[in-house]
Amino acid sequence: MSKKTDTQAKRDAAIALDRRQFIGSSAALGAGGLLASLGLSRYANAQTAAPAPAAGAPPVRPPEPTVSQPAPLKDLKGKVAYVTASSDGIGLGIARAASNAGMKVVIGYRNEERLKAALPLFKADNAGLLPIKHDVTDRDGWKALLDEVTGKYGKLHLVVNNAGIKTLRQASQAKFDEWDNAVAVNVTAIYNSVAVCLPHMLQHGEGGHFVTTASMGGLLPGVNAGVYTSTKIAAVGIMEALRVELESTNIGTSVFCPGGVNTDNYVGSGEENPLHKAPPNGAPRFAFVGMDPLEAGERVLNGVVNNDLFILSHPEFKAGMQERFDAIMASTPKVETPIPQARVDYERVVLRCGIYEREIEHRKIKRKNYREI
Repeated sequence: MSKKTDTQAKRDAAIALDRRQFIGSSAALGAGGLLASLGLSRYANAQTAAPAPAAGAPPVRPPEPTVSQPAPLKDLKGKVAYVTASSDGIGLGIARAASNAGMKVVIGYRNEERLKAALPLFKADNAGLLPIKHDVTDRDGWKALLDEVTGKYGKLHLVVNNAGIKTLRQASQAKFDEWDNAVAVNVTAIYNSVAVCLPHMLQHGEGGHFVTTASMGGLLPGVNAGVYTSTKIAAVGIMEALRVELESTNIGTSVFCPGGVNTDNYVGSGEENPLHKAPPNGAPRFAFVGMDPLEAGERVLNGVVNNDLFILSHPEFKAGMQERFDAIMASTPKVETPIPQARVDYERVVLRCGIYEREIEHRKIKRKNYREI
């Protein structure tokens, strides 16, 4: 090992140690991270082992990496992907893109007829496909799924949390069960996947990645569907938190926020979707105006190989997002009286988050397009 490489390794080890200590000190303040809650002592120092800061003392801030986290899954060929709810819609588009990239693909499904219609759309033979019936809200089911995947393929590298429930109800009118169901599928299921699959990814050491399909509603609440909006904003937040916590590991994280995407993967294939009956009396079919689901899938995989924190596929939402961020900035009060330095010191761990600065720099790197893998 060269002197330069040895120095770099020591620096990286020091940063990782500082981050583990930071996670522990944050937990002592009541802001425990997902790593600590998973019991991953190798990556999040046992919270009880870290000395609690003195009462009123400012939290410890870890050294910031100087560059964005390298992409853990730069080469997808031969790797194993699991895409939840991938027998139809966006999930099927992602699964097809992963298969086309040379990955072994585990298809999560609930409906037998949808799975039957999905399988013919894969170009490769079915040896590289493993359908598993899976309820993402079932934590024991996640353990059984990982056992089945590793039993067949040995390792799991990519988890795409694509399952979602589109509860189009106003937050002020939704019933308890509507809230509970939406939170279970759109939020808690993400944590279920991390709790089960992250330790496995860290153990095999070949690199891993988590993607969550949120929605533009997770960044721009522009529809009158408060339950859906709330849970999708939470999904974005989970992936941002994971990026902070996993930067010192070889596990990447991305959140996919698409706009309109067609759910029918047969559109443009020249074949009839066996799930869809012909309209009666020669009536015209529904006009598909959304993005092709395979294109959406290719954009997700492009985000994975580049380790993009935010995977945004629909540029027409840019102006609306800018308005939201401008409204937040316009709501920030001017400094009317001197801000006590003690307060600034105490707040410094949340005054800024380096993942955004690093993502901005990461995005300056030119790429040919946002679809090729």
